[in-house]
Amino acid sequence: MLEVKVKDSYMWDEVHLEHIQIEESIKNNKEVLSKIAKEVKSKKIKHAIFVGRGSSEHALQVAKYFYEIECGIFAEIFSPSVITRYNAILDFSDKLVIGISQCGEAKDVWSVLETAKAQGATVVSMTNNDNCLMSQIDDYYVNLLVGKENSYTAGKSYLSQAALTIYLGALIKGDPNMIENLENCGKLIEKSYEAEKGIREAMPLFRNVENIMILGRGYSYAVALEAELKIQEASYTSGRAYASSDYQHGPIATTPRFTPFIVFLTDDKTDDTTVQLLEKLQKDFNISSLIVTNKEKYLGLGDYSILMPTEGEGYMSLFTNALFSQMFACILSFARGYHPDKPTGLSKVTVTF
Repeated sequence: MLEVKVKDSYMWDEVHLEHIQIEESIKNNKEVLSKIAKEVKSKKIKHAIFVGRGSSEHALQVAKYFYEIECGIFAEIFSPSVITRYNAILDFSDKLVIGISQCGEAKDVWSVLETAKAQGATVVSMTNNDNCLMSQIDDYYVNLLVGKENSYTAGKSYLSQAALTIYLGALIKGDPNMIENLENCGKLIEKSYEAEKGIREAMPLFRNVENIMILGRGYSYAVALEAELKIQEASYTSGRAYASSDYQHGPIATTPRFTPFIVFLTDDKTDDTTVQLLEKLQKDFNISSLIVTNKEKYLGLGDYSILMPTEGEGYMSLFTNALFSQMFACILSFARGYHPDKPTGLSKVTVTF
């Protein structure tokens, strides 16, 4: 096992508070989210528009799958430039529009929310700072309530954004089992910290490479996008996430023979297609891989493997895969001689318009 010290790191410390903070964030926002769900159901809204940048957009990618699979609501990730740069005229009047930002100063996201609000949409603004531009949207404001984000990688904000948005979806669906699972996510997050040992064991495969490929499908792909970003931000390694279904349509031809893969197998609905792709890549390109799964039957598929909690299945794999990704990126950063709290070119507040 590779000895990597991660002490004196905001990123590491904040990851290890998430089992408390994310669960509390859900419970402290249950009242406002219940009001939003009630309005969505009373208006019979069947179209959701999500707006965010960076990690916030990745959180909404998880929600997009959840709303379409579980709620019967068409969901899309909106490009703010359609309004801020192209001045397009769109009808938001019968939509649920959710904009999220860690700092709450995203002017482009705010512009979309203001446009939608003026047209009578049900508008939700979600930030981790109640004294910000986006908190001025007076339809529904949701504060993440996870405390000051000291880490540049904003791990706890990402996870609370994703958790709150799918929790709203569970309230709209009205499924008591889903609601209970999400309200008690702290136990699942806490179990996921045990992945540290497996991450350290697999680190020799990743510490000296220039590129890392990440595969998943459905919910796993949504979280793989965030894993890609965390790896880039923390360790200056070029991470690249693909849906296993898309990778076979062209990108497979460029598969690098000496680039390791991280493969998420945490969803019964999609695991089989990812396994088929993995086996093809091993046969045709002799790739090396780390398998992250909640099923013992997949543990022998890669060079390394990590068994995550069995409860991290489907939409609940958000928590297990996100915790793996954050810990992996932090350990990789230190293993490569960097520090995740001292990045080059990053800012705590990034504003686009």
